[in-house]
Amino acid sequence: MHQPVAVFLRCSCTDQSQTFHNIINGKLTTTAETRYSVDPATGEPNPKVPLSTQEDLDNAVGAAKHAYKAWSRTTFEERRKKLHAYADTLETHRDDFVSLLIAEQGKAYGLAQDEFNRTMRMIRNTPNLQLLEEVVEDSEERTVTVRYVPIGVTCALVPWNYPLLLAWGKIAPALYTGNTVIVKPSPDTPYCGLKLVELAIQFFPPGVVQALSGGHDLGPLCTAHPDIDKISFTGSIAVGKKVMESCSKTLKRVTLELGGNDAAIICEDADFDKVVPPVSLQIPYSLKYLLDPTIYSLFHFVPL
Repeated sequence: MHQPVAVFLRCSCTDQSQTFHNIINGKLTTTAETRYSVDPATGEPNPKVPLSTQEDLDNAVGAAKHAYKAWSRTTFEERRKKLHAYADTLETHRDDFVSLLIAEQGKAYGLAQDEFNRTMRMIRNTPNLQLLEEVVEDSEERTVTVRYVPIGVTCALVPWNYPLLLAWGKIAPALYTGNTVIVKPSPDTPYCGLKLVELAIQFFPPGVVQALSGGHDLGPLCTAHPDIDKISFTGSIAVGKKVMESCSKTLKRVTLELGGNDAAIICEDADFDKVVPPVSLQIPYSLKYLLDPTIYSLFHFVPL
């Protein structure tokens, strides 16, 4: 089922009448089966979202390939204007997106505001980058020029911890450099991603930016699709290995941003008053799992 976009709907997970759709070829679409995540604060179900199939992915990829032909020929300036126009309108929906982020991901209000602010900076700053041609050799024998050209159809596999920031951290560079992009939000936090793209189709031609909600089987379908040219994935090391393996079968380009339990080493001559507070704050920041209390016995406290 398809319906045209007239206005951007107020987004809320607390309103069960609120609808969330896939965005394929400039239209809002539904699926025969649906799924939902839960509000991490209450445990209550959030609204239903589409459960995309291989057919939905094929339709999105086909639309992206068709849109790429014209979009890849637009200028940097044309793309810059569209991204800035989108950012201006997104700013007017700040309260909606902050509330939606809290309801689906569980961020505290201040952290949700911070993510929105960082998302806005990402969208506004990316198209200000100057990707100029560079002549690296100009001799009697040859002229060698480096230029930046679009890749094709790209796919953004977005994680649960930063549904706004890491969606646009992938979308903005893809669009600005003349690619089309299919956004696949995390199954745990699909709501912000769907609404971000619902808003975007007011500014970009059909097929240029699309969104698909699905289960944990949708990511592997994306990495295996022969007509997707680039995958950008943020997530765990274990899944990142599977993404790279899958992409290698079709020689896709792939960017992996992988998480880990990284150590923070504070040297003996450091200013502990300055260093310890910010390092300590990073430990529980967007932490998905509760720590075993026995872990605290592993900390070595240095008298200040």
